[in-house]
Amino acid sequence: MNETITKPLDIEAASQFTGLSKAYLYKLVHLGKVPHYKPTGGKVFFKQSELEEFIFQGRRSADYELRAKADRQLAKAGAV
Repeated sequence: MNETITKPLDIEAASQFTGLSKAYLYKLVHLGKVPHYKPTGGKVFFKQSELEEFIFQGRRSADYELRAKADRQLAKAGAV
């Protein structure tokens, strides 16, 4: 087992780590939008690595990246 064991984050620590309010994190938990753990069915815990994945999953390309991609597609199609 190569995975490093880390201390779980409670809602306060997860809020500080993500910059999201505790209320918004609870909402995301309720909606099933953020990975979390409820070992006793009460208190909510998070893994830092999973919060990082959650935060970085919604990447949006910058306009210069979109232009470069469009230029490559046009060049590939022979339109430029």
